[in-house]
Order: sequence, then structure tokens, then C-alpha cells
Amino acid sequence: MRGVLQPAVSAALAGKKPGVRPTWRTLAGAENLDAVYEVDQSPIGKTSRSTPATYIGIFDDIRKLFANLPESRMRGFTASRFSFNTEGGRCEACKGNGQQKLEMAFLPTSWLPCDECHGLRYNSATLEVEYNGKNIGQVMRLTIDEAAAFFSPVPSIARTLRLLVETGVGYLQLGQPSPTLSGGEAQRIKLVTELTRGLGRSERMRLRQNQIPRGSLYLIEEPTIGLHPQDVRRLIHVLHRLVDEGHTVVVIEHNLDVAAEADWLLDIGPEAGDGGGELVAEGTPEVVARVAESRTAPFLRDVLAASAG
Repeated sequence: MRGVLQPAVSAALAGKKPGVRPTWRTLAGAENLDAVYEVDQSPIGKTSRSTPATYIGIFDDIRKLFANLPESRMRGFTASRFSFNTEGGRCEACKGNGQQKLEMAFLPTSWLPCDECHGLRYNSATLEVEYNGKNIGQVMRLTIDEAAAFFSPVPSIARTLRLLVETGVGYLQLGQPSPTLSGGEAQRIKLVTELTRGLGRSERMRLRQNQIPRGSLYLIEEPTIGLHPQDVRRLIHVLHRLVDEGHTVVVIEHNLDVAAEADWLLDIGPEAGDGGGELVAEGTPEVVARVAESRTAPFLRDVLAASAG
């Protein structure tokens, strides 16, 4: 996926010739794609100033919502006032970080909640502005589940939050520092980010006559690692949403619940490591489940039988 598919499609989309010694011979169909993305488990941010809300983009909508409140307009507050990265609205004692560093001579550095803002990141004047009884600092402490209900009257925010809930990350806080997220949590947030971009792009293209948007190619490796079966089902729903939006999703996966939902399977084997690397079977899940040479087939048959009731 990384050594062949991604560089081959990227080169074709860029109109460039492949490297001196490409790892592929031919490529067909790239003209039907708009872009290629690898949705991996790398962190979505390296500092506490990066959060799920900032990464996925809804923090901008939340700040605009607060800036349009009558109290804000009366005080002359703009959207930048509600950014914890900007002077004026943030707590200057902690520079909007919500924490203060405690240096200790013979022990590791510790971080403590800011004495001035008590971890809310903003100064007192900014925190006086409330939407439905909560200030911006309290809103950023809501879990995604809580925020989805809180912002239900605001479609531009609620739609993205509902998608996050569907992927099983509803327990995360909107303002939770990105470095505290696991790789799987980061990957699912990236998936929702791409899905919301796709929805917005499709809506824009539908407004233009005679224009059909080309889909993107998404490459995803082992997205179900560490997930509860219920969360796996939620993830499958998100993958289906990407496909329904006209995108192509390639997933490397050992979870047979995901494999059984695929439109097309490539079964690589027959063994692992040096004993593998060959295409053993391909086709719909139902076709692969009948291939005698496939080690996956008997287990896939059980999953398909169980899903059929």
C-alpha cells in the first residue's frame, strides 16, 4: 500500500514520471481520482494547543457562534477573542495552555492546572460570555457525546459531532490535548475529518450544473486495533459513508467483520512473512469464502453465515 499504491497514484495525479526504479509496471484508473490520502495512526498534534475540536475544524464554528452572541457584540468581541492561542481572550498567566509548568530540581517536570483560569484557558472577561449557560472554557471540557446534544440546534457543528460519536470517540473531550490520544483515536478523528470534507465538497459540486465530483483514494491500515466490537460496527458505518460519497477506500485488515463488509477482497498468503505475499483469492466476500486454497475462507464463511442470521 505504501510502497506501490500510494506513490503510483500520487505520481499519476501530479503528472510526474515515477522514480528511476518504480516498484510497479502499469497503473490504470487514476484519472477517476481527485487525491490520495493515507489515514494512519500518527498523532493529530504534538502540543496541548491541538485538540479534537481544532483538528477537525469545529472550533472555528464554535468561536464564531460565541462571537455572534449579543453579549459579545456589545463588548466588541470577535471570533479571535475566543481562541486560547490569541492574546486578549486567553489567560495570560498560562498563555492559554490551561496548565503551568512546575520545574523540580531532582524530579521530572510536572504540569499543574493554572491558578488563574483553573484550567479553562481564558481570562475572566472572556468567560463571562455564555451560550446556553456555558462559557467557552466549559464548552471545551464537554465530551463529544455531551457536545453533540449541546449543539444539536446548530447543524454546522452538530453534524460533525454526530459523526465523531458514530466512530466511538464520544468519550473524548472537545479540548482534550491531542498528545493524550491513542493512535486509534487519532485515526478515527482523521477519518471523520476526511468524511466531513467530502460531504462539504459534494454539496458544493451539486450546486454547479453538470459537474460530478471525482472521489479520493483513502489508504487505511488496521483501523480496528484495540476497538470494542460495537466500535468496530461504528467504524464500518463510517467507511461505508466514505464509499457512499464516491470515494475509494483500501483497508489492510485482519478483522473479519470488516472483511465481510467489503465490496472486494484481496486475500494475501498463503502463509505469513516469507511464506506469503501471493494473491490467493480475490472477489466479493462470498466468492472468497468459497476458495478452497484460502486460509481465510472458512472463518469468513462463519462470519457471513452469522450476519445472514
